[in-house]
Amino acid sequence: MGRNPEMPNIKSLLLKKQKGKCNWCGLYFRNGDLLEKDHILATALGGKNEFANYQLLHGGKCHNEKTAIDLIKIREKRATDFIKKLFFEWSQVKFNGIDDIPVLVES
Repeated sequence: MGRNPEMPNIKSLLLKKQKGKCNWCGLYFRNGDLLEKDHILATALGGKNEFANYQLLHGGKCHNEKTAIDLIKIREKRATDFIKKLFFEWSQVKFNGIDDIPVLVES
């Protein structure tokens, strides 16, 4: 499959690197299978656009399952980043507690 003149060079190289197997399900790619290039570590999670971070997955089920897991991790990361930012912002606010009620102190 990697010698087809219509196949992009990067997919040919990934096929060779992965020994003809999908990195998700471990099954061999067959003629007619849709091959999709995917980031091993999503760019939203710090992955880079470089060959070492690419993999081939079966288009459809394998790629969709991997993407769904990536999206969950991205949402968790964004929520964590938001909470950190919120705590930082609140740490900058000066307030006194009067009868267990926070009252802002004007600067």
